[in-house]
Amino acid sequence: MQQFEATAEMVNGVLVVAVRGELDIATSPQVRKLLADLPTDQAYPVAIDLARCDFIDSTGLATLLHGAKHTQNGEPGVAIVSPQGEVRRVLELTAVDKLIPVFASLEEAVTAIQTMDA
Repeated sequence: MQQFEATAEMVNGVLVVAVRGELDIATSPQVRKLLADLPTDQAYPVAIDLARCDFIDSTGLATLLHGAKHTQNGEPGVAIVSPQGEVRRVLELTAVDKLIPVFASLEEAVTAIQTMDA
């Protein structure tokens, strides 16, 4: 099990929120706060990078859906990065991948978001 860490940084005009470790009931509040504290003075597309996330539970899924909610108001897009593995399988089984596009790499997600935004 990896130590939990959540960070945010700009990558080519896309705000990347990276989660390392487990996204569960214990860590979801930190990620929810990070997403809620994103700059509101300028709207940025967001990529939630779960490539180094080992586990996700229902609380983590709710956090992702809550974090993507601003896209329903015509704001810039949101994408999730999750290569193949258990986390990707959970995203597919729960149909989160039908609500938020999921990509295998950060590069694919950033390119797709930039294309959506254009």
